[in-house]
Amino acid sequence: MFSLIIPYHNREQWLPATLQSLLSCTCRPQHVLLVDNGSTDGSDLVCRNFAQAHPDWNISLLSEPRPGACCARNAALKLVQTEWVYFFDSDDELSPDFFEQVLKVVAIHPQADMVAAATVMTFPDGSMRCRAVQRNASVRDQILTAQFATQGLFVRTGLLRQVGAWNTELTKWNDWELGIRLLLSRPHVVWLPGAWHRIKQHPDSLTGNGFSHTLHQLLPAFEAVRRHVSAHGVWLAALAVRADIVAAQLQREGSTVEAKQLHRWAKNVCRQCPHPALARLLCIIVNRYARVGGRGAWMLARCILQDEKHGYLLL
Repeated sequence: MFSLIIPYHNREQWLPATLQSLLSCTCRPQHVLLVDNGSTDGSDLVCRNFAQAHPDWNISLLSEPRPGACCARNAALKLVQTEWVYFFDSDDELSPDFFEQVLKVVAIHPQADMVAAATVMTFPDGSMRCRAVQRNASVRDQILTAQFATQGLFVRTGLLRQVGAWNTELTKWNDWELGIRLLLSRPHVVWLPGAWHRIKQHPDSLTGNGFSHTLHQLLPAFEAVRRHVSAHGVWLAALAVRADIVAAQLQREGSTVEAKQLHRWAKNVCRQCPHPALARLLCIIVNRYARVGGRGAWMLARCILQDEKHGYLLL
């Protein structure tokens, strides 16, 4: 009924725990696709040994030379024949009963196009934090909070192909951008209760733990989303707010030049809004609040920016 795709690049240190967590799952994927994305360490050997040790699993070992997780994901997606598909990162750990609970939800809600879930971020010091989610299908909230993340998206294969799959031009925030494209298609979204998995935050993770020196990777994602939402004033304002919040974080990390560049980008986006002065004022407020260490600036913007009106289902 569903396929699992895991791309990897130089993850020899992390893959054993990821694959072990897969073995612990109470419900098995129909097809597991492990995609080597140009590894130069022993990652490929780890995956080959895993496949040989478990011949009763339907495991495909693939190779995608084009760099980037999105290229690897799309290469595997072309081979998927199941109704549903799920993507996971090669340095994280699956919750044992995640697939079992998702399939129960799908059985109860056969009209669902996506099953979304909150995930748990774990940090090197042992602390853990649940990713902030609003449990809705709001484009505005996806822009502000990135609540649809890679490991929290169980999606119909046909829908993912319909919206264009993963954007191979993006190396950062590609799941944020994909979530927005999926929501723009007005899917029927069902949220899974609770929080899931162990999403590891470390300097070499896809998520990373800071924005410094990555603006050249973030700006293409911001630009892609700007093109997607250019006809909707509220979403443009939300995008400008998100950019100014990141600009504040860049400033706090000491990347002053990058912060100013993103701040100017947000200002230009505000000019495209139906009420540019009000959008700019909101951006200035959240930027200054976030620069002094204030948390939850997005919540202020969420209260002020009226959301689009369409239905969604809460469990």
